[in-house]
Amino acid sequence: MLLLAETEYDLDGIALIGGDQLWFGDPWAPRLRTTQNRAGEQSGLYARRRLHVKRRAVVRASKAGRPVSAYLALPGQLELFHVVRDWSRVDERRLPAMTEPAREVLDGFVAHIRRRGWKMGPLGPSIRTLRVLLAYLGAAAPLLEEDVRLLARQHNFSGARVINYLRLTGLLAAGQKADAYLARARRVADEMPAPYAGPVHRWIDVLCGHGSRRSWPMAPSTIAAYTRLAGPSLHTWYDAGITDLRSVTHAHIEKALEPVKGEAAKSLATALRSLFRALKREKLIFRDPSRLISPTASARRLPVPLPEDHLQGVLERITGTRNKLIFVLAAVHALSTHDQRRLLLDDLDRSRGRLLVRRPGRLEHTIYLDELTFRLATAWLSERARRWPSSTNPYLLVTARTAVDDSHPRSCPEAINKPLRRLALQAGRLRADRILDEARHTADPVHLIRLFGLSPITATKYVRAAHPAGTHTDPTSA
Repeated sequence: MLLLAETEYDLDGIALIGGDQLWFGDPWAPRLRTTQNRAGEQSGLYARRRLHVKRRAVVRASKAGRPVSAYLALPGQLELFHVVRDWSRVDERRLPAMTEPAREVLDGFVAHIRRRGWKMGPLGPSIRTLRVLLAYLGAAAPLLEEDVRLLARQHNFSGARVINYLRLTGLLAAGQKADAYLARARRVADEMPAPYAGPVHRWIDVLCGHGSRRSWPMAPSTIAAYTRLAGPSLHTWYDAGITDLRSVTHAHIEKALEPVKGEAAKSLATALRSLFRALKREKLIFRDPSRLISPTASARRLPVPLPEDHLQGVLERITGTRNKLIFVLAAVHALSTHDQRRLLLDDLDRSRGRLLVRRPGRLEHTIYLDELTFRLATAWLSERARRWPSSTNPYLLVTARTAVDDSHPRSCPEAINKPLRRLALQAGRLRADRILDEARHTADPVHLIRLFGLSPITATKYVRAAHPAGTHTDPTSA
């Protein structure tokens, strides 16, 4: 006799006490194909199939015997006090039994994935995330966005598609939306030395308009830039033995500004002055050591053109239709990164060859498309419809992430700048070079205002940079 396999599950009640289940194989052994299983033991082909059938039967019986979760969220149930759930110890192999409404939500999510034309394999972590949430919390009440994000932090889980689907079906209790710039600023404050962390957080509160006295909040991007600029100086002072910001003097600030020149010095002086003015207003320091520091001491630099051979053959070296369109919009039509991110599909009118540029707080600007831009825009629309036929994102320039995100986000600035940075270019430099090239052919700032939608101050700056001998210095620009 030849032992080919040992029964794993005794569903038939034929196990021998103190023995093994054997399979005859003397005359039939050459005909039986034996394979190596994961445990390194040999098993016959028939026995392997038989054991798989038993294994599936045991799994079904085990699932049928599982109780329903004791933590099901009920509609209208009030929260006594908020406790953050710990999802790090979830065992997916021992999930509670799913209720019928929860099963319908999970099946609806799978059907939603298939309707959108997405592949099931890469979205396995998203399905796994929703299955765990529904097994423990049910589908009778909306799921907290906080729980989805906490579970998505675990290995082999994902929450972006789950949040979008629950939002579409009304089953998401959305949390307070966090701003990426403010989160970055808070992270800088958390990384400060212990004596500095509290004052820097208070400084951020003041910039957000949440200080002891009411004030207008600043833009989150500006707050993140201020904390990023002031961070190195604060770490330097702490390393030098200054353990209290009340000990910082005017000489310390001047020493921090010495190695920095030009616009960088102006930006650093502005950030430090904002820090100490906020701490003085909050009565965390006795005096403001930056009071005599003038952030406008350095002169405003005029734009300079790119080298003449820097743009030769760039369009041929750029890969991808979208990246070529980004380059043309910056180098030909002088659109900044923010302008390109705000472009909508409805802003492109191909029948009239026009592109509308929306700028918050300013008049809308209309671009009349040339042949190259029109051809690239048409090719990009065709490529977008082919790659993401069911995308509902209203923005013209989308990425692989934003095209399938049902919350319709704009592309991040890095998606615009990264393909240009590979060729040592920047959208801002391309924009400035295009405006400066046009200003060389005319000394009329009104022409620049109409062509590029500039403000009068900006148009005058470019005219003065292109014709320094024919213009006078504006005393307000220093």
